[in-house]
Amino acid sequence: MTMISLNNINIINNSTNISTKVNWLQITDVNNNLELSSQYAHICLQHKQQKKWVLFINPEEISIEQLAQTHDIDVSKILMVNYKNSLKSNLRVELAHIESVLTKGNCSAVIVSNSSFATKEIAQLESSAKQGETRCFLLKNTALGNSALIEAQVMH
Repeated sequence: MTMISLNNINIINNSTNISTKVNWLQITDVNNNLELSSQYAHICLQHKQQKKWVLFINPEEISIEQLAQTHDIDVSKILMVNYKNSLKSNLRVELAHIESVLTKGNCSAVIVSNSSFATKEIAQLESSAKQGETRCFLLKNTALGNSALIEAQVMH
């Protein structure tokens, strides 16, 4: 058993029981692009030491640009994938792709932006994350929902 101190937080690494003590999936709502960029930066900094990829799925481009400019994040370890088509049939494919990435464990973290999942799907993602020991973050920018709602009201 080894003990590591990170930012005054003691972490006990017991190789037989590590996966049960980690929160493999986290769901977070943010209110604007600045908060989203801060979340992106926080996650990247958390996983910087692992020397693995951080995968962004459907990231907000403005927040990614802020990462490099204001948070001094090494973008060479960041991968981005955009699923432009949001048809219901493609959401299943997206879920399967996310599960596959999580299970393989090639990334230290997978960040999914502005996607909605049913409770059962979230449980599947969490199980895949635990299996591959890859943290999964589901981030939703609530400001986007409000602007879409406002646009819909203006159009009618």
